[in-house]
Amino acid sequence: MNSQNGLKKSLSLYQVIALAAGGMVAAWMVEIKYWFELSGTGSLLALLVCGILVLPLCFIYTEMTSMMPYAGGENIWVSNAFGWNAGWLCCWFVLLLYVMAMPTVSYGIASMASYLFSITTVQTKIIATIILVIWFILSNFELKTLARIQSILFWSTLAVSLLADLIFICSGLFSTTGFSWKFSNLSPWFPAGGSGFAAAVALLIMKFIGFDMIPQLSEETNFPKKDLWKAFVGSLFFTFLIYGTAIVAVGGIMDLDWIAETDIVDPRVADLLNMHWLGVVIVVMGALTCLTTLTGFWASASRTIFGAANQGQLTRRFTGLNRHGQPVLANIVVCVLSIFFTAFAPDAWVDYIYTIYGLTAGIVYLLVALSFLRLRKTHPEWTRPYKLKNGIFWGLFSVIFCLYVIYISAITLDATAWGVMIFYIALGMCFWGYAKIMQRRKAPGWEQLIQSPVSE
Repeated sequence: MNSQNGLKKSLSLYQVIALAAGGMVAAWMVEIKYWFELSGTGSLLALLVCGILVLPLCFIYTEMTSMMPYAGGENIWVSNAFGWNAGWLCCWFVLLLYVMAMPTVSYGIASMASYLFSITTVQTKIIATIILVIWFILSNFELKTLARIQSILFWSTLAVSLLADLIFICSGLFSTTGFSWKFSNLSPWFPAGGSGFAAAVALLIMKFIGFDMIPQLSEETNFPKKDLWKAFVGSLFFTFLIYGTAIVAVGGIMDLDWIAETDIVDPRVADLLNMHWLGVVIVVMGALTCLTTLTGFWASASRTIFGAANQGQLTRRFTGLNRHGQPVLANIVVCVLSIFFTAFAPDAWVDYIYTIYGLTAGIVYLLVALSFLRLRKTHPEWTRPYKLKNGIFWGLFSVIFCLYVIYISAITLDATAWGVMIFYIALGMCFWGYAKIMQRRKAPGWEQLIQSPVSE
């Protein structure tokens, strides 16, 4: 069974959860020291608070997706609410969220591979590029094939991470090395005080970026649209479970200074407990986790391009599908951009990717929340298989939260991060200008079209 655009309906609820959560769960053993820098073990509470604040957005996304389940997601919704140009802007920022995630694969593999053997930065980038090429080949087969791989990797990651954390927490029962888990070691909970915690709540939204993949894949789901909320909530829950237990497990053994100076935290903790075998398992599973991140973001990026092409915001050549129902040209663009960002990503990428992600996500989610409020008013007659109760209140709540995320991220950006943002916006203006020129010339395939329930 195919959607109206030819995309195949092959994704189950559990596969969508795995794709979305897999996009959120990156190489936590590499990034966890940044969380501790923000708010110590209090980052556990910061993650929880951030997740709770994101929940209304998830329900807003559920209503919007059930009403307009089209590849392109946010772009389609914003276009219906505020016009074609606003939708184009939203699409460009959404694409940045997905494509910019690719260097995390390189960074994650580099740090984890160095645990097993010596590897140079150049060698790391070569390996990452090879992985991207392989994933490009896989992306041109049926999505359900990637979804099956994703499901295996994600659920395996969940099992391994929870088992490792349980071993760390129970280390006091068997450790003879002088290192063991103690509740008292979790202090201080908030070493950076209230300001550090408040910043962590906003910046850690990066770790929940991935639930927004679900709208991009909605045309290819084979379960009722009213059940989409289960995919959003399920992906958030499992993400918090993995990250939260890791914070407690590691923070109960080592202090902040040690964590700050360590390249890859969890495996090094395993070594201190004289359990090198566990460190190897964590590293191998962590490398595979990078691939689960790659799967979801790749599929969502190509669908973002596909949806924009359907509206004449990009050339309609991007709507071409192969015999497996995959947007080949869009996949090529994603591959090229991914390799570019991976090859030229600086070593300090992870230091400012949080702030870029936070600012970009805040802008996208703000546009969605505003579109939700406007479409509730302008098109109450459109069918909503899932409708959020007290929607106006939660819409306004989400607008305030998004503005907070944007503010915190903006004041935290350094010169390099601002340079990346300005360059990307300038590049987008070039593509937007080209599309407008082609439309004025009435070039075939560039007609403006906004997908909506009445355009089906």
